[in-house]
Amino acid sequence: MKNKVIFILIVLLLAAFSSEPFLFFYAGVLLLYVFHVCWRMNEAKHLLVNLLLYWSVVAILIPYADMVNRPLQQMYIYGKSDIVLSSWIGLTALAVYLMGIQIAVFRVKSIDISILNSLLNRYNGQKIMLVYIIVSLLSVALNNAIIFIPGGQLLLSVTYMKWVLLTFLIAHTLVDDSNRLIVLILIVLEILLSFSGFWAAFKDYILVMIGAYFLFLPKFSFKSVLLVTSIIIVTLFMSVVWTYSKGEYRKYLTGGERTQIIVQEDQFSNLFKFIEIVREDFSPENFSSSFSTGLESLIHRISYVEFLALTMKQVPAYIPHEEGGLLKNAFEHVLKPRFLFPDKKPIYDSELTSKYTGIQFAGAEQGTSFSLGTVAESYVDFGRIYMFIPIFFFGFWIGWLYRYFIVNGYNIIWGMCYSAPIFQFAWSFPIPTTKFLGWSITYSIGFWLLNKYLIKYLDNFLLKK
Repeated sequence: MKNKVIFILIVLLLAAFSSEPFLFFYAGVLLLYVFHVCWRMNEAKHLLVNLLLYWSVVAILIPYADMVNRPLQQMYIYGKSDIVLSSWIGLTALAVYLMGIQIAVFRVKSIDISILNSLLNRYNGQKIMLVYIIVSLLSVALNNAIIFIPGGQLLLSVTYMKWVLLTFLIAHTLVDDSNRLIVLILIVLEILLSFSGFWAAFKDYILVMIGAYFLFLPKFSFKSVLLVTSIIIVTLFMSVVWTYSKGEYRKYLTGGERTQIIVQEDQFSNLFKFIEIVREDFSPENFSSSFSTGLESLIHRISYVEFLALTMKQVPAYIPHEEGGLLKNAFEHVLKPRFLFPDKKPIYDSELTSKYTGIQFAGAEQGTSFSLGTVAESYVDFGRIYMFIPIFFFGFWIGWLYRYFIVNGYNIIWGMCYSAPIFQFAWSFPIPTTKFLGWSITYSIGFWLLNKYLIKYLDNFLLKK
């Protein structure tokens, strides 16, 4: 309680110097609410990490506007719109989403730390690492093949297993440090190699790593705060560098074409090319201006409240509310697998975003995609008041999934590790409703099948003999 009071007082003090003091305070209190709902004793903190991402998506412009000494209302890049109002609505959507999660998970009891230690000590760390490497290599092959396989979306569960096993691997090192250095080196290599592709997945490794690391911590200590702060600074730096240099690098990967099809497939050559581009972009002469430009681009890329603001400007003034049409279409798309409905039309995120924001966005054929997100789509469907009803149930659905696997996993360790892949969809604000539903349903079916038919054999293999 004392720490919460101190936090609120600090937020009040900072809010007094903000151009939007009430909005700043609201964002700060919601940040505290995120920790209240998602900091669960002796559990992996993947749910917390994902909701912190959600908070960043709706709140990051508020302190950034103060940092650059600009009114929040002028923090648009696509055209004049009500950023302040969309921030209020975005933060309220987060609060409602959290309420749904809280109702679903509040009865899940914490497991005694001695039980977790005892369970983890039964496993062989080298075997876990071996299986992780095999699944990691397999997931790369499957990711490239899924689009060509009828009903291939269920194979995503195999690629999701990579994050489950990475969590398992890190959790095991917390009780047995015999291979901790090797695991750390492996993660660093994975992060570096992630820059060899079109989509740099370095943040995914970092999110999973942080969620797993906090499994046993009852509260933040000075050491943990220092470690996480260091990781955040390094992640921020890598994100700025990637944001600034990815355009030129992607031209190289695609042979100069504006597409997502990679023609340069040698990972190490690609990595060296990326380093070459970064060294040129961030040379001593260019570093300050490049970093500043990259940081601002990153902030606006993270924030999604402008898309909501643009949508509110268009709907219903120029386009009527859809009265649930988008949500209905999303369910129909998910419940009609392509191998049974080969004529099912593909979903192009940028087309939907262009329609409801009034801004023309480049699509997949130009090597990019802009999604409207669940909150803006809910607004298009139901308006400012009733939009929060589906958002609440989306939160309840995520909380129910988390609770189900914690309670019904093969054992409590596997149940907690199953929560790792939710970073794909749990920060739902910027994710299209179709993908939010599709990925979460695929996740639930896939892991139900794995938990029922496969994990017992894998678990037996991983045990110390």
